[in-house]
Formats: sequence, C-alpha cells, structure tokens
Amino acid sequence: MSYWNLYFLAKVGLTFTGYIGFNWGLNLLLWLALLPPIGHRLLRRTRAVLAWPAALALLYHDSYLPTPARVLSQLKALAGFSADYWLELATRLVNPAALVLAIAGLFLYAALARRVRFATFALVGILSVPLVAAIQEHKAQENEAGGALASQGDGTQPADASDPDALLQKFYASEGQKRLQFTSAAGGTPPFDIILLHVCSLSWDDMEFVGERNHPLLQRFDVLFTNFNSAASYSGPASLRVLHGSCGQTPHKKLYEGIDPQCYVFPNLEKLGYQTAGLLNHDGVYEEFAHTLEQRGGLAGKLQRNQDAPVHMQNFDGSPIYNDHALLSQWWKKRSAQGGGAPVALYYNTISLHDGNRVPGMNSRSSLDTYKPRLAQLMADFDKFITELESAGRPVVVVLVPEHGASLRGDKIQISGMREIPGPRITLVPAAVKLVGMKKAADAPPAAPVVVNQPMSYLGLFTLLGDLLMDSPYAASARPLAERLQAPETTPFVSENADVIVMRNASGNFMMKSGNGEWIPYTY
Repeated sequence: MSYWNLYFLAKVGLTFTGYIGFNWGLNLLLWLALLPPIGHRLLRRTRAVLAWPAALALLYHDSYLPTPARVLSQLKALAGFSADYWLELATRLVNPAALVLAIAGLFLYAALARRVRFATFALVGILSVPLVAAIQEHKAQENEAGGALASQGDGTQPADASDPDALLQKFYASEGQKRLQFTSAAGGTPPFDIILLHVCSLSWDDMEFVGERNHPLLQRFDVLFTNFNSAASYSGPASLRVLHGSCGQTPHKKLYEGIDPQCYVFPNLEKLGYQTAGLLNHDGVYEEFAHTLEQRGGLAGKLQRNQDAPVHMQNFDGSPIYNDHALLSQWWKKRSAQGGGAPVALYYNTISLHDGNRVPGMNSRSSLDTYKPRLAQLMADFDKFITELESAGRPVVVVLVPEHGASLRGDKIQISGMREIPGPRITLVPAAVKLVGMKKAADAPPAAPVVVNQPMSYLGLFTLLGDLLMDSPYAASARPLAERLQAPETTPFVSENADVIVMRNASGNFMMKSGNGEWIPYTY
C-alpha cells in the first residue's frame, strides 16, 4: 500500500486531536480496496487513478468544511470578494507549524516504511475510531443520565438530556411558545427614543484576542450582558434574529418563512407611537442585506440616506463604508431638529469591523492586523455619539448588540475569519443597554453597569426593553435596573446557520451537527 498507510494514519491522528471527523466504515472500505497487491500494470495504475479522487473526496467528507451543496449555494456571495481579499484568505490557509510537522512526518515514514508494517497500524487505527467513540458515548450517557435523574425533582434538566435531537426539539418547542407584547405606561406615548446599534464582527473572544475585553466604553453602559448569544454567525440571519426578537428563538430556515407579526420589533414599536428608521454605514448591496431588512425585517421604506457621511474605509468587495460617528451625528441632528412629537426608534447597522475591510493610510493589508485599530475607532465613535446624546439632554435608550464575532482566533476546524460553524467564540457577544438622560446628582460617581451573567438572547433583551416601556426608568418612582434584572428571561445556547447547529447540552458541553450528519463534540 506504500504511502496510503500514511494517509490513513494521518487521518486517525487528526481525528483524535479533533481536527476532522472520521467515517470509519468508508475509510475501512478504501483501505481494503487498496490492500491486495495487483500484478497487472494497467490494473494497478487504474486503481491508483481511481483511488486518488476517492481519497480526496473522503477527506473532504470527513473534514468539517461546508458541504458541496452549501458551497454551491454561496458561489454568488463568494464571487463578490475582491482579489485582494482572496489573497489574504489564501495566506491564512498556510500554517507554517503544521507544514513543518507534515514534512517531518513524511520523512520519518519514508525512513521506517521498509522496517515497519504500517498496514497493520493503519488497520488498528481505523478500527480504534469506532471503539473509542463507543466508549466515550457510553460514559457520556452515564454522566448525562445521572445528571438528568438528579435534577428531575426541580425540573432544571429534561429527562431526555442524553439525546441531542430530543433536547433541540424541546428547545424549539419551548421557544416557539414565547411572545412579547410591547405596551407603554397607561397607554401613553413612550417617554424615550430607542437607538439599536447592531455591530458586525464583534464577540467577547475577539475583544479578548486583541486585549480589549474590558474596553472603557462598555463601562459607560448601565447593563452589560456577558453571556449573550447572537445565535447566528452571518449578517443576514443575525439581522433577522434581532428584528424578530420579540419572539422566542426559531430554527434558521423559519427566519425566511412566514413570521408571526408579533415577532417584528420595529413594527410593534410603531403601534406604541414610535417613528421607526433604519440606517446603514454601507450600501447594503452584498447578499441583498438592505433588501432583507425591508422585506423580512419590518423596515420596509424605513432606510435612510447615508451617502452624505465621509467614507473612511472600503468593504471587502470594494464598496464604501461610511464613518460611524459622522453618520450617527448627522442623523441625530436631523432628529433633534424635529423637536418634540413622536419618539423615534432607530436600527443602525455598521460593518466597520468586518473581515477584509481596507483602511486607507494603514500599512498592513491584513484585516486581522487592522482589527484592533478599527475597533478602537468604532468604540471612540460610539463614545462620542453617546456623549453627544447626553449633552442634548433627551431621554434615549441605547442598545448595543453585535451580529456575531469576527472569528479572529479561528479554531481547530476553521481558519481565522471563517464563520461557518457558529460556535461560542463567534456568537457570544457583548450586548449592553445605556439609559441616556437619567438625572443624577452632580457629585455622584459613575455607576458600574449591572452585569448579567445568565445565558441570554434577543427575547431577554427585548423583555428588558418592554419593561422599560411599561415602567419608564426616567420616572421618579421607577424601579432600579438591578431589580428589573433579578430574574431575566434566559435562553439556552443554540446557534446555527443554514447547514450547521451548535448546541450546549445538559452537561455544559458543546455539540455540533452538520446537515443530516451525527452530533459530535465541538471542541474549539
């Protein structure tokens, strides 16, 4: 079998270190097909010609790369990448340490191939995969069953916690029953404006990776959610999840089907008397983002003009990205010029942190290198805007909620910047709420934000907003935020895109399922 044994041994090693999956049945069939020696030269060459594409296809199947159907469905989106961005992505595929290790392994195999019967080791390796998997599954079922039995008395864990599919369906069934109805105090006009800052490519892990997890801007907010799950790793579904956030979490595909009208946040705010608006710091053309907001997000006819703001960088497809502070400040001046009247609710979307952005004047062409200065600029822009709001004296509730992370760190099975697997490094994001215009004593020190550590998502965030609408925080008799958040609306961790679901099971471990495949542990 010559070097084919190295192929199988390498795959077994990658499997046990968590880099790829392993269909042991198909691998065993390929190993058996390559085992018998063939004396006839033409037949031997024919087998080799057939074996190579079969081995490459099997390697792709065993990897965690997107399925061919998923890749084909994204060809139009991938075609929008600039050549410069394609080159940057190509450089991330090369891991110098892994390359050196592979070369060393090849030389070691060549030196020992004549002395060691590697075919036997390859067979043992292939058969060890299902054996180890069975042992691990048995132990996991024992642990989860024990945990479920121990918790049945207080109902904190379901009795079927060992079955991921049952756990997921139970989650969807529970979330599908949740609805939030916005109401204002005594049916009157809400006393404050609402500004929702929806930020692309910002997660807790990204902030930690660049040393900015404790950025001062977050301390200016009144509520900070440290365990908030955006539930999506791409902008389109992330925007729909936040705009449908007055209902429980739905499966990915249902985001693009008929949605209960009660789930649309901004149309429901209109029923309370709000004038709603949408504003982007980009053209919204890529993957028809702006069209999606209008047709499926409840913002039809609400998107505002943005071309009057200065351009401060280019998107990965070469389109302009407008300066965040300038754009928000221009909008606020127009809003302030209106004086009193109906309160305003604004959805603002920024892609200043998106992977592949090009910043004029920066030496590095790598968007990974420019992420930290771009983050510093975005935070400074938001900081100036909040200061501008405070100086105006008008009551405004500012909600910060990122779409998803940038995946700066990457993980074992996807390169930096790739977000096909919506794991916790990507979808756990820094959400926060700021009450601008609260009256405080002149000598009062800045108050630290109320920190919420429970697992949260959009329904919990909008439940808090609904509480603020019903019981205005600006009233003299208003309850403090800490009291409002004593028992927040929580949501277990489930994140997904069109092809992959990542879920946290009853034992606190993350599981992943791709397409119609099996659930596997997700170790990142």
